[in-house]
Amino acid sequence: MPWWQIRKRNQDLERELQSDLELEEEEQHERGLPSEKARYAALRAFGNPALIRERTHESWGWAPIERWCQDLRSASRRLWRSTAFTITTVLIIAIGIGATTTIFSLVNAVLLRPLPFPESNRLIWVSQQDHSFPGVVPESLSYPDYFDWRAQNHTLQGLASYRGGTATMSIKGEPQRLEVQTVSSNFFAVLRVTPALGRDFDWDDEKPGNRAVMLSYSLWQQEFGSAEDIAGKSIQVDGHNFTIAGVMPKGFRFPLEGSAPVLWKSLADDAEGRSPATQQRGFDVLGVIGRLRSGFTLEQAKADLSVIARNLARQYPENNKQYSSALVEPELAHMTGDTRPALRVLFGAVSLVLLLVCANVAGLQLARGSRRSAEFALRTAIGASRSAIVRQLLLESIVLSSLGGVIGIALAYGLIRAMLKFVPVEIPRMHGAGIDASVLLFVLGASLLTGLLFGAFPAWRLSALTPASALRERSRNLAGGKAQRRVHNVLVVAQTAIGMMLLIGAGLLMRSFLHILSVDPGFDPKCLLTSRVGVQFDPLDQRRPYRFYEQLLGRIRAVPGVQLASAGWPLPMSSNSASISFNIQGRPVAQGDEPNEALGGVMPGYFETMRIPLIAGRTFGDQDGLSGPPTIIVNRAFAKKYFSGENPIGQHIQVRVGDGIFEHPMREVVGVTGDIKAKTLTAEGSPQFYLPYAQAVITNPYLVVRTNGNPTAIKTAITSAVHELDRTLPIYQVSTMEDYLSDSAAQPRFQAFLLACFAGISLVLAAIGLYGLLSYLVAQRTLEIGVRMALGAKRSDVLGMIVRHGLVLALLGSGMAAFAIFKGMVSALLFQVHPSDPVTLLATVGLLLIVSVAASSFPAYRAARLDPMKVLREQ
Repeated sequence: MPWWQIRKRNQDLERELQSDLELEEEEQHERGLPSEKARYAALRAFGNPALIRERTHESWGWAPIERWCQDLRSASRRLWRSTAFTITTVLIIAIGIGATTTIFSLVNAVLLRPLPFPESNRLIWVSQQDHSFPGVVPESLSYPDYFDWRAQNHTLQGLASYRGGTATMSIKGEPQRLEVQTVSSNFFAVLRVTPALGRDFDWDDEKPGNRAVMLSYSLWQQEFGSAEDIAGKSIQVDGHNFTIAGVMPKGFRFPLEGSAPVLWKSLADDAEGRSPATQQRGFDVLGVIGRLRSGFTLEQAKADLSVIARNLARQYPENNKQYSSALVEPELAHMTGDTRPALRVLFGAVSLVLLLVCANVAGLQLARGSRRSAEFALRTAIGASRSAIVRQLLLESIVLSSLGGVIGIALAYGLIRAMLKFVPVEIPRMHGAGIDASVLLFVLGASLLTGLLFGAFPAWRLSALTPASALRERSRNLAGGKAQRRVHNVLVVAQTAIGMMLLIGAGLLMRSFLHILSVDPGFDPKCLLTSRVGVQFDPLDQRRPYRFYEQLLGRIRAVPGVQLASAGWPLPMSSNSASISFNIQGRPVAQGDEPNEALGGVMPGYFETMRIPLIAGRTFGDQDGLSGPPTIIVNRAFAKKYFSGENPIGQHIQVRVGDGIFEHPMREVVGVTGDIKAKTLTAEGSPQFYLPYAQAVITNPYLVVRTNGNPTAIKTAITSAVHELDRTLPIYQVSTMEDYLSDSAAQPRFQAFLLACFAGISLVLAAIGLYGLLSYLVAQRTLEIGVRMALGAKRSDVLGMIVRHGLVLALLGSGMAAFAIFKGMVSALLFQVHPSDPVTLLATVGLLLIVSVAASSFPAYRAARLDPMKVLREQ
């Protein structure tokens, strides 16, 4: 029967029952019985109306639902009457669900949510494997390699390239440096994204002279006033005219990590010049993304592309000898690969917090249920089944967890908004975290599961009471029995063990983070300001940019408060890097087997400004200019690797700078410097060599300026110095070196902070659980304590007994054995700290004992102040 007809059928049933009862009463009255006796006789003959109603309802098929609804109303009324218990329990549950939901929203945004492109599960990241290094070492592709892979593969629907960078564009009359991606013509087609306005790139846009650009939706709105006729118009980017092909849809972004690009250029710009990048097979700078053909797998695509790579390695050994296979993985997995371990640890930690909440609330449920043991026994005695009692208790638990879930959503909303302000930039898609349908579904599931977890055991335990035992003994004595105390003890030990696990994990990450901060980066970051200037230059003309930076540095050195100033690229801790192959004089190697190390180009005074120590020889000076002898400086790691047991000073190295544009002279090693941390503070110093910037103009260098005080105070002065030389040049990436160091440690700091928060929550919950247990036990053992004191026990003895009980539980729950499971996950995030670090273990055990003593002292103090005579009279 449909549910919407139940009320009408109930009314019909009541009328029918009343009519039948009245007919039976009339029959009894006609037989000569008085009216009152006739009614009783009619009831006896008719049967129990309540039983008839119940059986009729069962025949309709809605009886179980009605019983659940009745139990739900009953559970709500009982919880409403127990206000203090309900509020306390709901708040504890809300903390657990709120914290869990917050981390799940981050995990969902980064790892679980599909990429925002059609059929994104078929998008793959593609790279070539560099076999000159041990392990899996991916390497970007050059344009010629990319063109070959694109044309010769049989498993991909499309293969697109992209290369990040910056470009200068005038916005509202001011030069601005914008994030730009140079992409192949099929880039948007591979992603299956069409422009919101205008046309897509076509194959002609890859040819020299056909410079085309695609605008982001935000740039189109802000700079071009959302003009509908923008397609086909011309704009200037980096001093060149580009035709606007179209405007991308609102919200479109790729790559999804790092700073969001606002322009996408066709690769026609890279196809121009005397030696265009599109013809340099050794110029490995391209990221590549592909889309699998329907019916093909990752393994098949990898095998297909590896065949092409092997053929290219044989055909072009001077550039591709070490690249004989391909690397392929899903784009989402590649994008989130570095963040997966940290997010797994955080989600594991917050799941432990939720488990601790369940144990905490289960203890509260048992304590509350013990006071209702007589009620349950009485209900059992008058016919209630055990399943009915279990159902009643589980419904109470689910109501509590549902209320906690609702408040937990509000708490998670606030936590997410606050957390996003501290999320490291390098974690992709993290800023997309929020409360969406999948998060709400998770909260629903977590709330129901939590209610079942903390409600199942108390329900089973309390429903097992027999009427005889419950009615024979007072509920106080029954609840205070040894079996019941053992259950409470187990729950408190479990809570303490979970809290200990999280405390140790947080302690290890905090010590690891402190170790990271104490690492010597190889330079002095204090009082050091860095910035870049968007100078336009032709790679064939090295004189113009070098002369500009010479003049600019001269002006900056004259600014009051400036000690030293220079320029160099790449800047330590920045996202920039480059490596290049070289030959050492007297050590011939086969073509394609040349060693390859990190390259830097610096101006005179760079090492002194950065305070990178000089180990031997000299640094670059004015004699190493455009017309000076070709020179080179290597770091300690380079000298150790390639000149072990020899004096590196005076050795000669040929560096392949320019790929044929310039000659590759033998360069004399004139100095050896200390090692620096190039990308992260946790990485070991690696071999690196430096060329004079005048002899190897690679790109726009970073200005580095050392000041007497606060380096940010000279920002305006640097801007003025640049604009005195050329007002059209933008100044960008202005930051202190200390900020770069701080950003490099942002992810471990974020991980340590979150785990410390969860550990703090777990410690508070464990303390609450211990306090609640001891308070409950004191209340249950009041008579025993009174008898002990009447027989001569001192107050200090009672105080020690309660505190000692709390400490024993805390020590049992120290979690050392349990942490052995958890520390395997944490160890991957540690730096120079062993998972069994004794300092951390001792500190956390000490903190746990202090909290345990504090939580035990209040119940113990109340127990010690009991008046034995008053207790004996009342009991």
